Amino acid sequence: MSHRIRLVFVAALLLSFYAVMAVAILSWLVLVVLVFYSAGFEGATTFPVPGFLFCAGTAVLVYALVDATCRSLFLVGAEGTWLSPRESPELDHIVKEVAKKYRISEPLHIRLTSSMSAELVDEDNRFLGLMAGNRVLSIGAPLLAVLSTDQVRAVVAHELAHLSLRHDRVRAFTARLEVSLTVARESLVRFGRANGLVARYTGLPQLLIGAYIRLFRWLVQPIRRRQEFEADQAAARICTAPLLAEALCQRALAETLWAEFQQVFLEAPPGGVLPADPFLGFAHAAADPGIQHRIPSLRDEAITAPALRTEFGSWHPDLTDRLRDLGGAPAALLPVRPGATAAPRLSHDDIARLLPSYRGATTLPWKPWLRRWIDQRGAHLVAPLLEAVREVSRTTTPVTLHQVLHLVAAGKRMPLARALTAQQPEPDDGAEPLDLLGEAVLALVRLQLGERPRSRSLGDMVMEAVLQPSQSSRLPLYLAAVGVDLMRPIEGFHGPTGPGRQESTESGPGFKTLKVAPELPEPVQELVPRVRNVTVAVLVVASTVGGFIWMGRDDVTYEPPSGQVVWPRPSTTPFAPAPPLGQATAMPSWFRDPLRDPLRDPLLPRRDYSIPLPILPSSRPFVDLAP
Repeated sequence: MSHRIRLVFVAALLLSFYAVMAVAILSWLVLVVLVFYSAGFEGATTFPVPGFLFCAGTAVLVYALVDATCRSLFLVGAEGTWLSPRESPELDHIVKEVAKKYRISEPLHIRLTSSMSAELVDEDNRFLGLMAGNRVLSIGAPLLAVLSTDQVRAVVAHELAHLSLRHDRVRAFTARLEVSLTVARESLVRFGRANGLVARYTGLPQLLIGAYIRLFRWLVQPIRRRQEFEADQAAARICTAPLLAEALCQRALAETLWAEFQQVFLEAPPGGVLPADPFLGFAHAAADPGIQHRIPSLRDEAITAPALRTEFGSWHPDLTDRLRDLGGAPAALLPVRPGATAAPRLSHDDIARLLPSYRGATTLPWKPWLRRWIDQRGAHLVAPLLEAVREVSRTTTPVTLHQVLHLVAAGKRMPLARALTAQQPEPDDGAEPLDLLGEAVLALVRLQLGERPRSRSLGDMVMEAVLQPSQSSRLPLYLAAVGVDLMRPIEGFHGPTGPGRQESTESGPGFKTLKVAPELPEPVQELVPRVRNVTVAVLVVASTVGGFIWMGRDDVTYEPPSGQVVWPRPSTTPFAPAPPLGQATAMPSWFRDPLRDPLRDPLLPRRDYSIPLPILPSSRPFVDLAP
C-alpha cells in the first residue's frame, strides 16, 4: 500500500472514530429517554430497575468517550514550562540558526518538559490540523542537562526536519487518533477497575477501541518509520551524520541514567528535602567518575535495546537501524561536563511545573543535599549495628560511639560483623562481613558528625579502623578534634523489636501468619470514591425521577366511542333476568354469579350432558305393544 493511500485511510479512520463516538453518545441518550418513558407507560406492570442501573453504570463511560473525543479536537502537547529567549539565549540561538538553514519562517515556541525526548507539536490548529496553529518545540530538561551544544543542535535539526518535510500535517491526524484512543482505553480500564457496576458495561466499548487500535497500528507504523528515516537524512545534511549518531546514542544512554537517578535520589529524599536543581544534579551524577566504569556496558545495552513499543506500535525505529542508516555508531561518547550545556537555569516554580514532587518541598543546593542523602543511605545499618554491639558486649545499656570503636579495636570485629550480618533481613552470602561492618560504622560516624565539617578521607579512616585495628587511633582523634562526644549515648534507634518494626503474628510453633491484601494501583485507588459517588448520584437521581413518573401515571379505563360505559351483558340467573342488550347495568363484567348454571353459561362452550336412550331390536313402536 502506498504512502498517500495510507494517509487517506488514516484520515478516514479518524473521521469514522468521531462519527462512531457521536452515534454511541446519541444512542445512550435515546436509551435513557426510553427508560424514563417506560417508567411512565400506562401498560407497564413493573418498575424498570435494570434500566436505571444501566443509566448509572454507563454514565461515567459516556463521560470517558466524550473526554477522549474532545481532547483530540485541539491537540495540546505535554505539560511543561515555556521558555523565553531571555531565559534560554543559547537554546533560542540554536533553534533560530537551524530554522534559518531549513528556511522555516514560522515562529517557534520552546517548551521545557521533564521527559528524556524532544518533539515538535502543532498546537491549537483548526480543522483537524489542515490549518496551521502554534509550532511548539518540546524538549526535555534532563536531555539538555547531559548533551553538549553540538548534540543539542543535532537533536533540534532532526525535529525541525519534520516541519521542513511537512510531516506535521500527517501527525495532525495520527496524533489526534492516538490521543483519542489512548484516553478512551485508559479511562475505560480505570473506571472498570474502580467500580464493579461500571465494569459490567465496559466490554463492548473496549472491543471497539481495540479494533481501532489494531487498524491504527497497521496503517500508521510504516508511515512513522519512513518519516523518522527522512528526518535523519535531512538533519545529517545540516549537521554531520556522525554528530547526529552521537546525539542519538547519548540520548538513549541518558534515558537509562535518568530513570535510575529518579529512583535512587528523588523518590525517597532524606527528610523530604530535595535538591534545588535536580537537572543540574543529574548532570553532576552522570559525570561522576564513580559511574564512568558503567558507561560502556550501559551504552551497548542502550544501542541494542529495541525501541519502546506500546499497543500503538513505536514512534521511532530501532536505534540500531537508525545508526546503520547514518553510517554506524560512534566509537566513543563525549563526556558530560556540567555547566557546559545549553540547559537553562530554572527557578523553583519552573521545576515544580515539571516535577510535581517539588510543589511546596524544601530544597538544598546539590552538594549539601548529596551529603545528607549519603548519611541517610547508610542510616538503615545503624540500628542493626547497635543491636549487634549489645549482643556482643552482652549489655542492655545505651550504646556509645566509644563502645563501638573499642570493640573494633579490641579484636571483636569478626563477632561484631557476624552479628551485624545476622541482623540483615536478606543477607548476601557473597559479601564480606567486614565491608558491611565498615559501612555501618561509617554511617554511624556521619550521623554523629551532623553538620560539622568533614574530612575527605573520612571513609578511608573508618575502613582503616575496621580492617587494621592496630591503626584505629586516627579516627577517635579526628572525631574528638571536630567536637564529637564519643561517650554520649546514641538514642533514637531501635532494634528488630523496637518501635517502627511490625512483629509477625505467630499462629503456632514454627508457623507465621502473613496477611496478604490485594491492593489497587494508587491512581485507581484515588478514582474509586469519585466513580462510586458519580454512580450512586446518577442512580439516586434517576430512580427518584423515575419513581415520580411511575406514581403519577394514570390508571387504565375503557370507554366506548359514545362516552357511556356499557358493561358486557351478564349471564341469566333464576333471580335476575337479563336486561335488554345495550342497556347499562351496575354489574361489572368481572362479576360471576355463584348461582349461575355452568351448563347454561353462554360464555362457556356448550356440551350435551343428556343420556341417550337404548335402541330396541324391534322396529315396531311402543304403541304397538299396547293391549
